[in-house]
Amino acid sequence: MGDITQLLERARGGERDAWEQAIASLYEELLRMARRARAHGGAMTLNPTALVNECYLRVARRQADGIHNREHFLAVAGRAMRQILVNYARDQVAAKRGGDARRVTLDEERLGTEREADDLLALDAALVRLASEDARMARVVDCRVFGGLTEQETAAALELPLRSVQRLWRDARERLRVLLPD
Repeated sequence: MGDITQLLERARGGERDAWEQAIASLYEELLRMARRARAHGGAMTLNPTALVNECYLRVARRQADGIHNREHFLAVAGRAMRQILVNYARDQVAAKRGGDARRVTLDEERLGTEREADDLLALDAALVRLASEDARMARVVDCRVFGGLTEQETAAALELPLRSVQRLWRDARERLRVLLPD
């Protein structure tokens, strides 16, 4: 049993400091996940540290309840990061369409950020559709893309055989090619 799993077990047992120790131990990994999540369509103005902080606030509400091990924690964190990025992208798109009623000069950086927001919202819509067809595929994509987990870590987090995760990952990529606009 790994150190994180032991800390999570102690936190579920009521030890307050164990949860904070688990988070502190995973902080660098959360930053790596945030960088990776942003690379897959995150808004460039939301930096990795801000994303990790927002993620922490969401995940901290759960505490250790129901989180079994390091991989499961990272899967939950990856899902939270996806939701944060999607909400941030929706806010950007709303502002672009007059939600903030300010007129600004568009430069290349701003246009790039708006395109990223649109792309992320398209990916989220495709993942929602994918989840309605096969929830396991969508969870695998969340773990791999937003959580940055390997196939083995995804299998552990979702408590699935490695071969199933490999098949679901392959099938999900094919299905997303169809669902995502060009």
